[in-house]
Amino acid sequence: MILRASYGTLGLLGLTKSKIRMDTAYFMLDGKCVFDCHFCSHARSSVAHNKFLSRIIWKEIRMEDLKKLSNAKRVCIQVVSYPGYKEDLIEVLRHLKNHKVSVSVRALTFDEVKMYFDIGVDSVGLAVDIVNRKLFKMIRGGNYDKVLELIEKSSSKFPGKITTHVIVGLGETDKELINFFYYTKKLNVNVALFAFTPIKGTKLEKFPPPSRGRYRRIQLARFLIFEKNIEPEKFIFDNQGMLKEIEVGYFEGVGKAFLTSGCSFCTRPYYNEKPGEEPFNQFVYSKKLEVEAKKILEG
Repeated sequence: MILRASYGTLGLLGLTKSKIRMDTAYFMLDGKCVFDCHFCSHARSSVAHNKFLSRIIWKEIRMEDLKKLSNAKRVCIQVVSYPGYKEDLIEVLRHLKNHKVSVSVRALTFDEVKMYFDIGVDSVGLAVDIVNRKLFKMIRGGNYDKVLELIEKSSSKFPGKITTHVIVGLGETDKELINFFYYTKKLNVNVALFAFTPIKGTKLEKFPPPSRGRYRRIQLARFLIFEKNIEPEKFIFDNQGMLKEIEVGYFEGVGKAFLTSGCSFCTRPYYNEKPGEEPFNQFVYSKKLEVEAKKILEG
């Protein structure tokens, strides 16, 4: 078993002097993935180093290091789909019984999802990644409808406990993204947003990331749908299905739309960008975010 921790998590384990503010500890079960998602550093065809997941370096740790974990409000385990991952994940979960744990895993059956909840997991992430059915098959592989079917069944049996990941910037339209948000909102499935990040060594290493402006508009849309129950008619699209306008006036607190979305206490610092750049997913609320949201909503 190869167990890794993100750099910021090493500070929570006392293995580094990292000063990154982290409410969630992030771990990864590593191995050679059997799938071939073109955007992923762990894809079957990728030549990127396994220590990377997106832009983050994950250092290998020992199982006993988990005992040193403190001051974490949540634990998030990213699972690479290598042969034998389920058995390894069960072992790790047994060492984290006293923590609130989220698992992000490419589960293939409802029985697998149920097994994690039976062990005591707090939430399970079933990533869609790409909301366009044709692009899903080309870039991620697999059956889009079966993934949605699993999300629907799991969310009905474990309401409020299922999350999904959505990547912005892989060729989908804004309208497709927003329609997907309404679909998951109805299922009570939370959406964790990511901006596509080109990683050297992957098939999409030269594919451009989305503009920060577009990503901000999609973040606003997700927030307004999930937190404010905004009607679909408030979103105005052009002929290409891209968002032109959101017919909602500014209100105090809308800047929170730009914070990292996902499970409670999720931060994922620098997952989508290099340190020093303005983060796509902000992890600290500020008045600056309110100003940015106001500009977008007021045109």
